[in-house]
Amino acid sequence: MSSRTSVHIVDDDASVRESLKSLMSKSGFDVHCYSSADAFLAHSAEVDGCALVDLRLQGMDGLELQRELIARRVPVSVIMMSAYGDVEHAVSAMRLGAVDFVEKPFDPQLLLQKVSTLTDADADAERGQRDARQHASLIDTLTPREKQVLQMIVDGLANKQVAGRLGISARTVETHRVHIMQKLGAESLPHLVRIWLTAGHYVEMPETPS
Repeated sequence: MSSRTSVHIVDDDASVRESLKSLMSKSGFDVHCYSSADAFLAHSAEVDGCALVDLRLQGMDGLELQRELIARRVPVSVIMMSAYGDVEHAVSAMRLGAVDFVEKPFDPQLLLQKVSTLTDADADAERGQRDARQHASLIDTLTPREKQVLQMIVDGLANKQVAGRLGISARTVETHRVHIMQKLGAESLPHLVRIWLTAGHYVEMPETPS
C-alpha cells in the first residue's frame, strides 16, 4: 500500500470524522474530511482513492452523493457507512457502485482492512467491479426502449435494422441513439460498446424482438 493513499471521510458528525481521521492517519493514509456531500463534491475534481461516506448525511444523503459521483465519473471507491442497519439502502448503495457497506459502530481493524484492500496496488479486480457497477447504474437510467436500442446497437445492427425489428422509424432510432450516448457519456460507438461490456452481468435488459 502506498503510504500516502487518499482516504476521504464524508460524515456530518464531527466526532466520527475526528475518530476516523485519527485511525486512518495513524495507518499512513492521506486523510481529508468533509461535513457534507456538497463540501466533498466541491473538491471532486481532485478526488481519488477511497471515500468513507455516511448513508444518512443531512441534505444530500449518501445514495444521492453516490449517484452524483457516478455522473461526474469521480474515480473513487466508496464504502458506505450507516448506524441504522438498513439492508434495503445497503443493497441500493452496492448497486450504485459502492464497493462495501459497514455498520456503525464498526471494528477499527476490520474497517482498516477494507480500506487497505481497496487502495492496495493489486486491487485492480475490485476497481474493475466498481467500474462495472457504475456503468450498469448508468445503463439503468435508460428507458426500456433505449435499452432495447442499445442492445441491438452493440450487437452490430444498423439503425434501419433496429427500426425494422422494433417497428419504429430509423429517425426515431437515431433519436434514441443520441439520448443513449448522452446519458452514458459515450464519446463514440467503440466507447459505448466498452461501457456495455464493462457493465457485464450487472445489467438487466428487457427482451428484444428477434
